[in-house]
Amino acid sequence: MEALPVVVLVDPVSAGALLVDIVLSRGFGVLVLWSKEHAESLHAESLPMIRKGRKGVYKAVKEQVSIPETVKAIKGALSPGSAIIVCIPGSEFGVNLADLISIWLGLLANGSGNRPFPAGDRRNKHVQGSVLKGIAGCRAIREVCGCAWEEVRDSCRELGLPMVVKPVQSGGTDGVKLCHSMKAVEEHFRHLQATQRKLASSDHAILLQEFLVGQEYAVDHVSRDGVHKTVMTWVYEKQPANGGDFVYLAMRPVETKECPSDLIPYTRSVLDALDIQNGATHAEVMMTADGPCLIEVNVRIMGANGSYISLARLLTGTSHADAVLDCMDQKRFDALPDVPKPFQDSGRMVFLISYSSGIVASTPAYEVMKKMDSFLELHTSISPGSAVEVTVDAFTCAGMLALAGSEDQIWADIVEVRRLEKEGLFCFTETNRFQCGRA
Repeated sequence: MEALPVVVLVDPVSAGALLVDIVLSRGFGVLVLWSKEHAESLHAESLPMIRKGRKGVYKAVKEQVSIPETVKAIKGALSPGSAIIVCIPGSEFGVNLADLISIWLGLLANGSGNRPFPAGDRRNKHVQGSVLKGIAGCRAIREVCGCAWEEVRDSCRELGLPMVVKPVQSGGTDGVKLCHSMKAVEEHFRHLQATQRKLASSDHAILLQEFLVGQEYAVDHVSRDGVHKTVMTWVYEKQPANGGDFVYLAMRPVETKECPSDLIPYTRSVLDALDIQNGATHAEVMMTADGPCLIEVNVRIMGANGSYISLARLLTGTSHADAVLDCMDQKRFDALPDVPKPFQDSGRMVFLISYSSGIVASTPAYEVMKKMDSFLELHTSISPGSAVEVTVDAFTCAGMLALAGSEDQIWADIVEVRRLEKEGLFCFTETNRFQCGRA
C-alpha cells in the first residue's frame, strides 16, 4: 500500500464518521483509534467502510493499557514510511485520548490537540463553569455539583425553581430534565445516580443549575495556536414533547451580522479561559437579559450525525468538519475567514419528532419530505424493520431534515413536516397491525 500522511481519528462516530471521507478526499490516510470509553459493540456499526476495506483506511486500533503502548500499536498499524500528521477526536468519547496522543507524538505544532488543563477535565461542565466565575466579564451559570443528594440538598435551594438537573458529562440533552419542584429535583437526581447514560463518562457527578431564560445559540469554532475562527452560528429551537423537556425542533443558521454583538467575543473568551489552543469546539450559549452565558462547550466538531455538513457548505462554502482539517495546515487555516461568509441562501436543520412507537413497516412521510421544494437531504437510520421510540431527546430523534431555499418556502415546508409528525411519520407492524399513524 502506498505510504500516505496519516490522520488518526479517535472514536469517529456521529459526524466524526464522516470525517473519514473528508480526510480520504484530501489525499491522506486514516487510522481509527477506539478509546476505552467507546463501547466495543458499537465499533463495527460506526464505520462500515472499515469492514469493506476501503482504500486509504488502515485498520482500527484499540487503546492500550498506557499511552506509550497505544502509540506503539498505532505505529505498528501504519504502512512503512507513513507519518502521522494530526490526531483528531471523532466524538465526545475521544477528546481526552486525542489530546494525549497529540502531545506524545509532538503534534501540537500541527494544530492538533490541547495540553492538559490545570483546573481539571475541560469536558466537565462544572469545571467549565467554575473557571468562568473567575474571569471578569464572563457570565457563568449558577450551579451546584455533587455525587450524593445529601451533598447538594441544602445548597441547591438557592438556585430557585424551575431547576435543570443533568449529568456533568453528557450530550444531546441526554439525562437533562427541567424540574419544577424540589421533589422532582431529588427524584431526577437519584434517577441519574441509578442509571447508565447514553454517552457514558468516567465522571458520574450530577449538576443542578439555574434555569436560564433567553435565546440559545450554538457557536462553532476551529482554532490553531490560540487563534479562533468562527465557522457557523446556529439558533436552537426546542420545546417539550412526549415527556421530554428539551426536544430539538430545528437549528437555524444565523449570519454574523444578525448575531448579538457580544456573542462571538464572549465565546472566544470562554475558549481562552479553558486554554483551548487547537481543533474544533462546539459551544452552546444562552443570550440572557444579562448577556451571554455558557451552557457548555464541547472540544470537538458538532455532532448531529453530520447532517448539517451539506447545508453549511451550501451556505458558506465550508463546514465544521471541513474546517477542523484546515487547522493542520497553516496556509489553509489562514485562508479561513474570521467569521462565516455571507450566506448564499436560507436554510434550516429540522429535527423530526415521532409521537408513536413500534416496529416500522414503511416510511411514507419520508417520501413526502423528499419531494418538498426546499428539500436538500434527509438523514435517518430508520427503515422498515426498525424499532422506533417516541422522541424525548436527541437520541430518539426520528431523523434530521436539511432544507434550503427561500425563507418563505422553508417555512411552508416546515409547517407540512409538523403536520406529518402529528399524523404519524410511520406505518407500524406487529401489534400495530400495519396501521399508519400513532401506535
